[in-house]
Amino acid sequence: MPYLNHNTPNITCFIRNEYLFNHENGYGEYTPANIHSVASIENRVPLFEAFLSNGVNWTRRPLSAFCWKECDPLPLEELVYWDCFSPYIDVSIRSRFRGLRAQLITPSTAKVWGEYLFTLDWAWENKGILDTNFSETSEHKCAHLFKADSGHFYAYPNNRIIWHDKAWSDEPITCNPGYKIDTNIYSVENTKVSYTDDQYMTNFTPTPST
Repeated sequence: MPYLNHNTPNITCFIRNEYLFNHENGYGEYTPANIHSVASIENRVPLFEAFLSNGVNWTRRPLSAFCWKECDPLPLEELVYWDCFSPYIDVSIRSRFRGLRAQLITPSTAKVWGEYLFTLDWAWENKGILDTNFSETSEHKCAHLFKADSGHFYAYPNNRIIWHDKAWSDEPITCNPGYKIDTNIYSVENTKVSYTDDQYMTNFTPTPST
């Protein structure tokens, strides 16, 4: 699992120019950009690197800096639900979700439609350093990236997404049916009976010849 930086699928979009001028000017202006990688810094939102059409490569911009069509800016906390849990990040496209659309439940409970792009996930890879974060706890969260119809990009966890697949999800939920977070740790290593002899070895009995 890469440390800190990881390539992403390329996203051709725009960057809001105020993010190029320290929010001092550039409001209402856009520059064509190509998002190509992400940086994962613990307790910060995922930060994306973009190659601009003027030849400049700009690093570590939040999702609120980007849009795929001109639209009014939204607060960052509407677009990204969690900060990064670890500097060890994985980027993948969930094949089952490729091409699917979904409704995203925002903090204000509004439902935003979007198309799935890819997923960010976290773990703690360096076993030589004390793991002090929450990337592998029972309440682990990933972040699915969406291209919203509104022009914005969103990064949301599973519990804020209602997926739509006409061939499968024919009755999407309208409220929480009572699901609860599973806090169990699933392991079989310390549940077996201990043996003091060699009976735990598999006994391969040869088949008698006829």
